[in-house]
Amino acid sequence: MDLAELRRQLDDVDRGLVDLIARRLELVAGVGAAKAGTDTPVRDAGRERAVLDAVEAAAEERGVSGELVRRIFRDIIGYSVDRQVAELIGSPEHPAVVGFQGVPHAYSHLAARKHLAGRGWEAGFRGYPSFAEVVEALTTGECDLAVLPVENTTAGSINQVYDLLQDSDVHVVGEETWRVDHALAAVSDVAVTSLTRVLSHPQGLEQCAAFLRSLPDAAPVIVFDTAEAMRAVAAQNDPTWAAIGSPEAAEANGLVVLRRGITDQAENFTRFLVLAREPIAVAARVPSKTSLVLVTSHEEGALLRCLTLLAESGHSMTKLESRPRPGRPFEYLFFLDFEGNVADANTQQVLEELGRTALSVKLLGSYPAKVVRADTQGADAFEALIQ
Repeated sequence: MDLAELRRQLDDVDRGLVDLIARRLELVAGVGAAKAGTDTPVRDAGRERAVLDAVEAAAEERGVSGELVRRIFRDIIGYSVDRQVAELIGSPEHPAVVGFQGVPHAYSHLAARKHLAGRGWEAGFRGYPSFAEVVEALTTGECDLAVLPVENTTAGSINQVYDLLQDSDVHVVGEETWRVDHALAAVSDVAVTSLTRVLSHPQGLEQCAAFLRSLPDAAPVIVFDTAEAMRAVAAQNDPTWAAIGSPEAAEANGLVVLRRGITDQAENFTRFLVLAREPIAVAARVPSKTSLVLVTSHEEGALLRCLTLLAESGHSMTKLESRPRPGRPFEYLFFLDFEGNVADANTQQVLEELGRTALSVKLLGSYPAKVVRADTQGADAFEALIQ
């Protein structure tokens, strides 16, 4: 067969794959309908692991990478769970305007698109130069939702966003994860040793520090966004300039990807919060998380008493972040996430007890969880952690 015929057959196979994915999603909708009116949880971790194990084994029997197939099906299962959750929480009455920090194809934009696609909601996206401007646009009604990063598995927490949560009247209505696949891109396929400048967001440069040390003649240049770095390199049209960012941003700007997977840690994920002006109600059978800001008295054991209340009530804490308390030098407030839903009586009770124990409690929201407690070991634990 000649090349044209081979490509035609590949196109046929690709269309067949899309048809099969569509059919699978139809069956998933049937599963959701069968669960309706029952207390059956949306997620079945045991079933998910069994599916992943089965497709991995089937792939390896056919000489296909089991890891590749497992990763593909993990994404499909995550999307399927999102669609079931979307049926239980409803959708906006009109296409939502979603704010994010950066320009199109920045990681925040990609995560926002992923989240809205999983919900099946129509949306338009609007980028802003800073986190503060995104939150301001949300509070003034310029956008309906905001998607902001709060932590990265390599670089840690993003403190500016936590401070905005404390100071603003917004509510957490969801979370999203994005696997950060940093790529190095330039205007042409040049040797990396010829590069003189590498542009990226400070976190992009930090997360690829080891790779950058292998380029002693390339000076790191900070820009406000990874996608903006790609745009700037394309505009400069200098083959000695390169940018670090998403492969999607490189493609959108017509750049050539010189290297992929250049992060210091292979498993590099960013967690994002989805914010709205009003809270949402989440059905009890949806795996949920509650976020709050906790202010304790400045005395021995004050925080421990609050955490003990959570532990004794059976709630699993998933995040604890301290931030300076405004106007009170060397005193701190705490951002706390735990598995639970305010629709549940047990969660309501522990929140009441925290209110009596702490100086103040600000409830940020209860929302469908994408990052859940790992209930398995090894690689499966990571798959349970990041949907």
